[in-house]
Amino acid sequence: MFRRHFILTLATTAALTAMPMSASAQSSGPMTLLVGYSAGGSADYAARVVASELSKNLGRSVIVENATGGSGMIALQKLVNGKADGSTLYYGGHDTVAVPMLNKSVGIDWKEATLPVGRTALTSMAIAVPAASPYKTLGELVAAAKANPESITYGTPGIGTAQHFVGEMISHRAGVKLIHAPYRGGAQVSNDILAGLLDSAVFTTSTALPFVKEGKVRVLAVSSTERSAALPDVPALTEIEGFNGLALPLWQGVFVKAGTDATAAKTISDAIAASLENEDVKKRLADGGFVAAPMPMGDFTGFIEKQAEIYHQIAKDSAISIE
Repeated sequence: MFRRHFILTLATTAALTAMPMSASAQSSGPMTLLVGYSAGGSADYAARVVASELSKNLGRSVIVENATGGSGMIALQKLVNGKADGSTLYYGGHDTVAVPMLNKSVGIDWKEATLPVGRTALTSMAIAVPAASPYKTLGELVAAAKANPESITYGTPGIGTAQHFVGEMISHRAGVKLIHAPYRGGAQVSNDILAGLLDSAVFTTSTALPFVKEGKVRVLAVSSTERSAALPDVPALTEIEGFNGLALPLWQGVFVKAGTDATAAKTISDAIAASLENEDVKKRLADGGFVAAPMPMGDFTGFIEKQAEIYHQIAKDSAISIE
């Protein structure tokens, strides 16, 4: 059912947005920054923070457009179906690489269809339990899963999401079977963990922060290589016995369509880097649980290639598929 709906949605989007291709750069007029998730979410928040400053550095309006659906792939498809003139940008991340890897029907290879022009931000994912949970540490949660096999649940926004990858990565390293409860979006995960219907959940740190401040959830660990500045008392996975060396940061960045003029792409890349040097941008990203982490084109492509290798191994170890 998911596969048929996914293919139909992509086909409809393709029919609506297809247009003649052009590799000529457009140097004036408004630009569109496509975001694959709804307004108000963590990706949308970060994209809007970046877009505001990017507009100033490029001297052109950068308008965020939420093209939701297909685990972020509708926005990516819209980029691929547009002109290669630099006027359409795509705000991508884990899903840009992982979803096509897990679902061959998507038919988009980021290395062939896009040109990564700049990384923007990093954040961590938070492994959380309800405030009333008896588990005070990740070790205690794992011990419960070992004592009662296939009894501990963890919720995520869906199969193949970065949150799902983190949950399976922890399960594999710990040698336990945590029961994955995939939802159709983060809001439902939040509702059920707050209601005590889930033993645990994996959130982006930015999503978890308000619940932590309200005393509604307890974060046991974060997935970044270091502790999150927003949650300084919470250990990084790699600090915890049995999980040393384990990390999976959540990254974000901007892409243009493959074939975009190299000079135009470099101009956008430089403008992204300049935008992320702005102290107000850094603060606003930090307020949302992100760290400004600029990386220019070229280096950014190499970074994604390494992340793709990690995703492939996790998917293989855990037999993750969304086909």
